[in-house]
Amino acid sequence: MSIEDNKSRNVYKPQMIIRLPDYPEYDHFTEIMSEIYDTVIAHDNEEMIRMVMGPREHLACIVVDAKRGIEYNFAMHKKMKDDMRFVSVPTIAVTLKHSRDDMLICINEGISDYIVLPEEDELVKLRVNNAIRSKDSATFAEIESMLKQLPSNIYLKDAMGRYVFATHYWHHLNDSEEQEWSIRGKTDIDIRKDKENARLAMESDQRIIQTGVGANYIIEEKSDEKTEYLEVIKSPIFDNNGNVNGIIGLINDVTEQQLLKTELEEKSKRDRLTGLYNKATCEDMIRASLLSAKENETMAILLIDTDRFKNINDTYGHTVGDKVLGQIGSVISDIFKGMDICGRFGGDEFLVLMKNVNSRDDAATLGKELICFLKERIKNEVYAKDVSLSIGVALYPEHGKTFLEILSAADEALYYVKDHGRDGIYIYQSK
Repeated sequence: MSIEDNKSRNVYKPQMIIRLPDYPEYDHFTEIMSEIYDTVIAHDNEEMIRMVMGPREHLACIVVDAKRGIEYNFAMHKKMKDDMRFVSVPTIAVTLKHSRDDMLICINEGISDYIVLPEEDELVKLRVNNAIRSKDSATFAEIESMLKQLPSNIYLKDAMGRYVFATHYWHHLNDSEEQEWSIRGKTDIDIRKDKENARLAMESDQRIIQTGVGANYIIEEKSDEKTEYLEVIKSPIFDNNGNVNGIIGLINDVTEQQLLKTELEEKSKRDRLTGLYNKATCEDMIRASLLSAKENETMAILLIDTDRFKNINDTYGHTVGDKVLGQIGSVISDIFKGMDICGRFGGDEFLVLMKNVNSRDDAATLGKELICFLKERIKNEVYAKDVSLSIGVALYPEHGKTFLEILSAADEALYYVKDHGRDGIYIYQSK
């Protein structure tokens, strides 16, 4: 959506409901008010009540004749005072003849202004506008107080990205515990500990001011060895001419939801039985590592096969077979740590990418350790004598530069081990 679309959507004239007798001076008042407001004429009190209580979203004020208002005991005004929907809508009384007693009654009833007509047009406009603003500003503190009761942080910024107010001062801010400290007039760079997130926030604000399009994103905050996730929702505020003159924002703590999402995403990448990466994830990660490999960096792929796994299932049952695969996965996790990528590549096959390999001996050494550690891990199991591993190794970039090239070389090395008695490791030899 373009800023022009937003302008057309947000430009409106505030509504003014007028209940006045049919006098030329009142007609002129209505005429000059129509330049600023969407003036709606109520012909009797019942109609005015229906208008006020109807579906009017931008009601700015109601205007009544002072004498008639007193006569009806300002019934509409009192009705609006008791209704939270109209707490910020003022009642303005106008008259053609000043009366001190009438003015005192209006003031005592909480009428926002008492205007004697005729009066200079610009002065009348100014007094009406001030009455409306005064009513709005009088309730701003009340609204802010109500918003503070919500767990979300609701804030307002001006067109320069400076805070006007915020309902909560979170611990991500500097000096937020000082008694006299205030967020008002400060930018994100001024107040936030995380300067990178502060910079991104201000860049986002600038785009909103320029385009009139809001934003919704999640940021990661790290402090005191704790990671939190905050959802930021920002919308532009438009003036009556359709220009963006500020931003209203909402910050929600979504740490629990984000951690759960991350956990579920991580689980979706893992093989349930072994805890290693599943085939698709393992392959994607290895491909990415090969593409981002540094110059002169050597890596090794180990293709690991469980020897005669069908016989294990047939002899001891699938439950034991699953246990064996879980034990192999556990040993692989213990041997290959840090930057290495380990995955279950098939039913009884595993795949490991070793990074930062100094020589082919590194891969061979860890492969042999894997075979020995597995034997040690299961030595007391009834199936220990039937479990062994065959491992084929291929090196990047010596034996290939793409995933398929290196995997093919490792597969050939694996079959060499199988053809020569199994239970061993072999590094691919270029032909």
